[in-house]
Amino acid sequence: MAAEKARYFLEQSIPELRDYEKRGIFSSTEITSITRKRSDFEHRINAPGCHVADFTRYAQYEMNLEALYRKRVKRLGIKARLHYGSRRIFFVLDRATRKFPGDLGLWIQYIEFAKKEKAASVLAKVFASALKLHPTKPELWIYAAEHALVQNADVTEARSHMQRGLRFNKKSKELWVEYAKLEMVFVAKVFLRRQLLGIDKKPETQSMEDEGDDSIKLPSISAAELDPELAKKDQSYDLMALENVDSNPALNGALATAIFDQAMREVPNDVDFAMSFFNLFLQFGQLKCTPRLLEHVVKYMLEVAPTNPQALWQAVRLPIIHVEPLDPIYPGRFAMALQNMQEALRKVEKRNDLHDPFVSHFVGVLQAEENLDEALTKALSGSVVRHIKLAEREEGLSPSLKASRVEFKKWKEMRLQARISERREEQPRLSS
Repeated sequence: MAAEKARYFLEQSIPELRDYEKRGIFSSTEITSITRKRSDFEHRINAPGCHVADFTRYAQYEMNLEALYRKRVKRLGIKARLHYGSRRIFFVLDRATRKFPGDLGLWIQYIEFAKKEKAASVLAKVFASALKLHPTKPELWIYAAEHALVQNADVTEARSHMQRGLRFNKKSKELWVEYAKLEMVFVAKVFLRRQLLGIDKKPETQSMEDEGDDSIKLPSISAAELDPELAKKDQSYDLMALENVDSNPALNGALATAIFDQAMREVPNDVDFAMSFFNLFLQFGQLKCTPRLLEHVVKYMLEVAPTNPQALWQAVRLPIIHVEPLDPIYPGRFAMALQNMQEALRKVEKRNDLHDPFVSHFVGVLQAEENLDEALTKALSGSVVRHIKLAEREEGLSPSLKASRVEFKKWKEMRLQARISERREEQPRLSS
């Protein structure tokens, strides 16, 4: 039975192989080698004890063969059909997913190849089948939403995938965060569209960076992504760009807030989970709704864990987030941060858990900015010294605090050397 199936499928490729030889794309020796290789694969995958790896190797062989075929066609200048190989690869992958429907890796390979070939109809069917068979796989819903947003520029379809995925995976932290990310990316793109249309003078969008985790990433924000072609594919960006920002929940952060609140109801009292939303919103620093979102997350964390050092530190630095040290409003915001620090120190159990990030953060500010106002520099360095001394007196310096102290001393030495150099340069001028 297996041999008959193998022979049947091999016979289907005879016209294709004859066409290859007739056009001089492959020699007779190569055709024989291809036939032998396909025969070997067909007997393996039609045998009772076949494995997923057999299908994977078969598909990979056909992909390599197709790549070679296209290179030769281009080099020889032959007008040949380019659908032979891709059609055969689709056939192999379709049989693989039917034979092993539970293997998610096969479905991903199938989807990736369909995306590469830009086979929209095939891709739609594969996604539908994969999601139907694997509704409890959050990564698959995220993948489908990413495709809808990036390739089809269809935010409605992307939202639908996320919402359907959450019906099956209410406790999936990854899915909740990616849903919030989708909404933030959409808002960022709308604000960029507003800029391009001349509604807003200043760009209010920021590129998304890869966090380095294993989740499937949603797209970066760039002007090229909102070209006229994209607008033709989906008018939602233009329509939303004309909306009133303050009254539209999709633009003022209300949807992202609702997603966060619902996620916290599904996975309550999890500060680390809330922090993942905080870090996400942090990446959209130039959106008007971001400060409100960050404040909302911090408020929730302090409600469920009022002594948590991570939550308290975010509350401390909330006034200075996305405010540049050279900005005229920074000194006032820094004063607010100092006040928040005093309140946080009264609540935290281990005070070094706050001294540590405080010192590290402001040492970094001093090192990064060379043109700080002298008064602000004194205020920052004085606060660093004070908290180092407090930590040393209260609980002793932790290894990280010791490292920050070393960096602070290096900064002071460099600053002193710079001043000495300036004075040496000034002396000849004065004497002359």
